[in-house]
Amino acid sequence: MFWRGLGGLYFIISPAHCWLSTYPTARKSTVVRRPFSVTATTETYPETISEAISAIESIWKLPTTQSNSPGGCPRFTSKEPSITVLWGRETWDRYQSRKRHWLSIIGFPQSSILRGLLPVLAAYAIWACVVWQRKWTLTSNSVTYLTSPLALMLAFRVNSVSTRLHEGRKLWGALICSARIIASVLAVCGEAVSKETRARCCRLLVAFTWSVKARTRFEGDSADLIVTALLNQEEASRVNAASVPPLVLLSLLRKETISLELSSAAARSVQDSLSELTKAFGGMERLMSTPLSPTYMRHMSRGLFIWLTMLPFGLISAGCTTLPKLLVVFTVTAYILLGIDEIGVQVEQPFDILPVRDLAMVVTRDVQTELLFGV
Repeated sequence: MFWRGLGGLYFIISPAHCWLSTYPTARKSTVVRRPFSVTATTETYPETISEAISAIESIWKLPTTQSNSPGGCPRFTSKEPSITVLWGRETWDRYQSRKRHWLSIIGFPQSSILRGLLPVLAAYAIWACVVWQRKWTLTSNSVTYLTSPLALMLAFRVNSVSTRLHEGRKLWGALICSARIIASVLAVCGEAVSKETRARCCRLLVAFTWSVKARTRFEGDSADLIVTALLNQEEASRVNAASVPPLVLLSLLRKETISLELSSAAARSVQDSLSELTKAFGGMERLMSTPLSPTYMRHMSRGLFIWLTMLPFGLISAGCTTLPKLLVVFTVTAYILLGIDEIGVQVEQPFDILPVRDLAMVVTRDVQTELLFGV
């Protein structure tokens, strides 16, 4: 009977797997490629613009522009649609598809949450076996009383880290919009902004963006090569030696633009946008340096540990008298609750999972289009 049931299950799953295998993968449309390939067209631009184009083109060969994972290490990756990439039409279609439930079930063994929790789940399963073997019991009410406060603590944690994630994305959105405004205003000012100034402002904006990316990912001096490729030797040494390189780049950019003979509206727009870049970077530093209360997190983790340790006692009293039944109920419950905590850990530092490399490429593409290719 067992083998017949297994065979029947195969005939149910196999067509579903074949049906799902024709569905486009989530990663296909989400790879952000190099914005431009201009090495063959730089001869049509003035020398200063051509040099800037070539300098920006050279950064795509550097390590920090190659990987979208923190430090080049894919800590939080998933084959399903996730926030670690910029979404396109195909990703949204997959995410909203009626097949999404099947896709989630089929992809469950590849879950990043499951892979991270397997050692802990195995330890809890061993503990459940010990409790069942010893026939230790507690009244089910003793476990139930702890459920509500534990649920409140988990809900507060999820809400707090979700707020941090969305705030991190908003800050990068503000950085992108401000950089676009600066580039657009300088591009439409005509003869008031020379080609040399356009090229220099483009280099500084691009260097600032990648420096912010390295700073928010705790990548150390990974942006030094980009700064060296985009700026002259003296300025590059100054920026790379600074304790906060993005602020030095903003100072250079402000010095470059404040002396321009622009209209009052254009000058105000540029300076306001530079102030917005400073505010956005300051907000990112706040998220990087200030986590949620570690004391609260430790208290919640200890409460979760106590509750899960007591759960097998209550389950045996509630009727889970066989070991398979106990292990199934206990392991599934532990996976769900520990998974919520694991998601909170991953999301609490938002810049580890946000596609900041892709966002930096967006800034590079748009600024380059406005200031260099619009000449």
